This record gives sequence, C-alpha cells and structure tokens, in this order.
Amino acid sequence: MKRHGILNPALSRALARMGHTDAIVICDAGLPIPDGPERIDLSLLPGVPSFQYVLAAIMAELQIERAQIATEFAEHSRKLHDETISRMDAHTEVQGAPIAIERISHEDLKHATRNARAIVRTGECTPFANVILYSGVLF
Repeated sequence: MKRHGILNPALSRALARMGHTDAIVICDAGLPIPDGPERIDLSLLPGVPSFQYVLAAIMAELQIERAQIATEFAEHSRKLHDETISRMDAHTEVQGAPIAIERISHEDLKHATRNARAIVRTGECTPFANVILYSGVLF
C-alpha cells in the first residue's frame, strides 16, 4: 500500500501519465465534463472534498508550468479565487519556477477542458471554482 501522496488509484495513475504540456482539470461539482478526458469523480458530499484540498494534493505531486482560470472566478467567488492565486504563488518557491496564470472566459475554459488528460471533479459548490493545470518539466 502507498504510504505517501495521493492514494486514489485513478488520480495517481493520471498524474503519473502527465507529460510536458499535458493538462489536468480540477473542477467544482457543477462543471460539465465532456466526453474524452478521463473523469475522476472525487465528490462525496457538497463541499467534500473541497476544491482547495484537491488542488493542494495535486500541486504537491505535479510540476506545473501554467494554469488557466475563468475571469468569472474572481468576479463571483473572490475569496476562493484569492486563496487559489496565493497557493499558486507560494508553490513557485517549492518548484523553483513561477506558474503562469492565464485568465479566460468561463466558456473558453469549458471548451479547453476537452483537451485535458483528466478532469477531477470535487464536491466544491462555489461558482467558477475550476482550474486547468498544465504540466511542466523537471529539467
């Protein structure tokens, strides 16, 4: 049995398969998930697990080059948005390179999810709590 890191087999496998520039989505409970990307549904109850909890777990295991968030996230869910940006800024020190954050419309973000390797659905019920993380490279 694994002792450290993500224990969920589907999520652990998806992260292990990530290559440079591959995308993984962490989304709230309401984001429509297109056919194509692997769906990893972690939702249990409203708010469980939270978007921030899942984001922290994935960020601990993945080298992240850039991220996309919806402009509506800051407009409608300022507190969670600011926590997300702070987490990404703090992660810069851990991985040694900043995470470039691109803000796009929610419609464009939904369209971009089609190209992700996997979409991780949380129990988060905060509007627009979605992020696309693009894998970096360790060297």
